[in-house]
Amino acid sequence: MRNLITAIFISLFFSSFVSAEEMQHHQHAMPSATVYHTKGVVKAWGEQKVSLSHPAIAALSWPPMTMNFLQPQPPLPALAAGTKVDFSFRQVDGGYQLTAISASQD
Repeated sequence: MRNLITAIFISLFFSSFVSAEEMQHHQHAMPSATVYHTKGVVKAWGEQKVSLSHPAIAALSWPPMTMNFLQPQPPLPALAAGTKVDFSFRQVDGGYQLTAISASQD
């Protein structure tokens, strides 16, 4: 009986250790769930990335700038350079990825 209790204890100990390690690994591998929204202007459009100029984004402490955003898969429908847009993005491994973009109605 004592061996059975010891075996159960050891089994529970190691299963909780593995679960905690797996959770920690997934937390580091998961991209940010926060989605940011702003306006901008398309500078260049590509299958892998989109170059957009945008105003300051206070939530990220970013000044106004032009930067590249990664395309999701499948890529979003192309918009011409110079198009004013409303867009959303999130942080992923390797940068920031567009989640939505549309021509601005302003």
